[in-house]
Amino acid sequence: MADNVGEPAIAAALAKLASFGPGFAGAVVSLRWVEDLTVRGRVIAVVVGLTSAIFLGPLICEIVDLFWPGEGLPPGARSGVLFMTGLCAMGCLPKLLDWLKRLAGDPLSLLKVRGGGQ
Repeated sequence: MADNVGEPAIAAALAKLASFGPGFAGAVVSLRWVEDLTVRGRVIAVVVGLTSAIFLGPLICEIVDLFWPGEGLPPGARSGVLFMTGLCAMGCLPKLLDWLKRLAGDPLSLLKVRGGGQ
């Protein structure tokens, strides 16, 4: 019987995804303070929180690592940073949704150039 070569790759991918679990949890917990979002809005909120935890969380951890005494940021603190990044991303969501509504109404507004003048 041949060895299954795909298992280590799957395990590595799951380990990478599991590291962003705290960010996902923060995004889901942040829904507790939102009252007037539809189901689609809530899904977008979780996606925004998870995306910020995936992209901004490691950046914040690396910056904190520069100033953290000792051998660097402990793993528990990294999880806390990812959780807080996912949680706080909800603050950006209303402005993002307003911008997307304006963009949907006038997609060519991205191409307009505003000149500062008199």
